[in-house]
Parts: sequence; C-alpha cells; structure tokens
Amino acid sequence: MVLQLKLHEQQQQWLTLAAGAVLRLALFALTSLPSKLQHRPELVSPLTTFRSLSEGVFLYKHDTNPYDGGVFHQSPIYLGLFSFFIPVTSPSFTALLWVFADLASAVFVSEIWLSRKPLGKEDHRKTLLVAWSLFNPYGLLTCLARSTSTLDNTLLLMAISRVASGKTYTAGILLGLSMHTSLYPVLLLPAFLMLSTATKQRAVQLIVFFSAIILPALASTSAFSTVWLRQTWGSILAVPDLTPNVGMWWYFFTEIFDHFRHFFLGVFQLHIVIYVAPICLRFRHDPLIAILVLAGVLGTWKSYPTLGDTAVWACLLGCFPEIVSNLRHPLFTLTVHLYTSILLPLLHSLWLLTGTGNANFFYAATMVYGLNASLAIVDVVGAAMRARVKDEVQKSVESVAEQDRHGRDAFWESQDWAIVQLTGPDI
Repeated sequence: MVLQLKLHEQQQQWLTLAAGAVLRLALFALTSLPSKLQHRPELVSPLTTFRSLSEGVFLYKHDTNPYDGGVFHQSPIYLGLFSFFIPVTSPSFTALLWVFADLASAVFVSEIWLSRKPLGKEDHRKTLLVAWSLFNPYGLLTCLARSTSTLDNTLLLMAISRVASGKTYTAGILLGLSMHTSLYPVLLLPAFLMLSTATKQRAVQLIVFFSAIILPALASTSAFSTVWLRQTWGSILAVPDLTPNVGMWWYFFTEIFDHFRHFFLGVFQLHIVIYVAPICLRFRHDPLIAILVLAGVLGTWKSYPTLGDTAVWACLLGCFPEIVSNLRHPLFTLTVHLYTSILLPLLHSLWLLTGTGNANFFYAATMVYGLNASLAIVDVVGAAMRARVKDEVQKSVESVAEQDRHGRDAFWESQDWAIVQLTGPDI
C-alpha cells in the first residue's frame, strides 16, 4: 500500500513537470509573448536582459571586448556558455535551456522540502511545491522573458538544496558560482556555514566557496582584463544604469544630487548587509529559515530586483508549512501583490507609451510593491517565531505530562516560566 502511494506521488510529480514544460514550450513556440516580455522592466533589468546578453555575445564573437562599453553587464560565465555551448541566436535552444532551468528549480524546491521532513511524511506536498514553482506567474513570465535571473535563481536553489541535504562542499561550489553571477548570494554564506556541523567541515566549505569565486575570476581576468569587474560586480554596487525596475534604487538615485551619491550608495548597500547577523543569530536553531528570510530581503532590496526574485522567495516559503500556517496577513499580502501586478504595467504604459503620466506614477507602484514585500518578510519572521514558541510549549507540555505532579513545579521553574496557565483534568 505504501509503495503504491509512493508510485502514485511520483507519477503526479512527473505529470506536473511535464505540464509545466509543455506550457512553456507552447508559449515559446506559438505566441509572440516572449519577445514582448523581454522589454518589460518588471521582469528584466540591465543586468539580466536577454537583449544585452545577445549583444555581448555578438561583440565577443567579432573580437571585441563586450565589457568595454556600458551595455553588457552579465557574468563571463554566461558569456562563455552562450558563446560556445548554447547558440544565443537560436530561439529553440535558448527556450529549451530556460524551460530546463525552471524544471530544475522546481525539483530543487521539492528537495529542500524533503530535507526538512522525514522521508515518507507528507510526500504529497512535493507535488504541490512542484506545481507552485512551475505555475507561479512571476516565475513563468520571467522564464518566457529569457531573463538570466531565471538561471541565477536555479543556481541559488541548487546550492540551497545541496546544503540542506548535507552536501556542504557541493553547496560551497554552487554558492560561489551563484555569487559570481549575481554577487548578493554571498550574504547567505553565514547561514550556509551554520548548517555545517563540524569546524573542519566549515573550513573546507569556506575554501571550496572562495575557490569557486577565485578560479572563474582569474579566468575572466585573463580573457577580459579587470574591466569585467567594473561592468558586473561594479554595476551591482555602483548602480550606474538607472533604467526603471521594480526596486527602490533607480528613482532615488535619479533625483539625488551627485555629491550625495556615494554616501547613499553606502547606506543602501549596508541596509541589506545589516540584516545578515541578527537574522542568522535569531534563527540559529534552523538556518534554513535564516536563508528564507535573507532571500526575501535580497529579492526586495537589492539594486536590480525583478519579479523572478519574488517568485523564488515564494517557492522557498512553501517549504515551511509551519510558517505559512502562522502568518497573520496572508490575504492582504496576496491581494496587494495582485494589485501591484496590475498597477506596474499600467502606470509604466501611462508614463512611457501614452505620455499621460510621469515617473512618479511608476515609482509609486514600485514603492507599494516594495512595502508589501517588506511587510511580508516581517510577517514571515513573526510567524517563524510563533511556530518556534508553539513547538517548545508543545514539547514542554508533553514532558510535564510524563512527570508526576510532585516534579512539575520544579520543571517549570527550571524553564524560567513565571506564570504558566494550563487547562486539563490532570494539571
């Protein structure tokens, strides 16, 4: 009976993966939606746009350093991938790559869930997580836009699934590569190290992580000199391209005076870094929760966010049902996300297409989006803390129930409980 249930679950997962692949391939092949989505500021940024990637590959194949201009900002890893292995001019091959990346992300999310629960318990949730990952509209549209953030997120999810499964060395390599392509995942390193049990294991993981950064960096420097650093990591840190996106940065640095720019660049970047230590310390009992919260912070407050970053965070949240069940305002969060998903393209059109609005219209929508995402992160933090307290109280009640009445007062005093009110026939 148990074997039949497992086979049924596996069939459901394969059917879900097949449905997600067929949907994406049909939209790529039969509609003009992908070409239209490549221009949407909600889905692509100057660092992830497929048009920029195509231009960089074209320049490289014509013996021109693509990093000499101000157009190409993608990692040299992507430049090598699409110059030698995947023809960037082939719609079929690129569509297959992005579909495969989305399918792999869904599998990695299900593996993260399995690492948190005993094998065989609530296996049906794997199918739900795969479906949520594949049919999340933010992730689906980002895939159709051929944004390289889809590839970045696949690397990140693979790293998280490996560290959650105890494969810390592989996770170190993948996190290093993820940091090489989008920089901000380096802030997840403390939480990754917390999942390593032994000091020697952490030391080796650090060595592997920095090797995965240094070796590709040396190879890139030998091919493109150090100019690639300024155009990739430097663009993430200095934000030279102020093309509108769903983040908080572009409008602020458009309006600010130049002599204040460096100061506020430091403030905005430190605003992200400052969350790492307190979040890791607060959730040291479960570093995966720290990774979840930090992924939400990065997806909301990094310099060039897209809706694909929110999709990854939402998929990770599905791996924590105890947190989802303790959320205070899930309906409000979902409603505002629906509200902003309508407002963002509408106000962008009013601003740049019809000319009946201005930049303040679109920025107001991005502020609502950012505020809602920030409140959702706060709600998740509170829900995680409530779930932790409920779990501890439940364990304490079960422990007290096993003791005789004479030893219960001493037990509660040892737990530093000032007032405990329990109801029951025997307490």
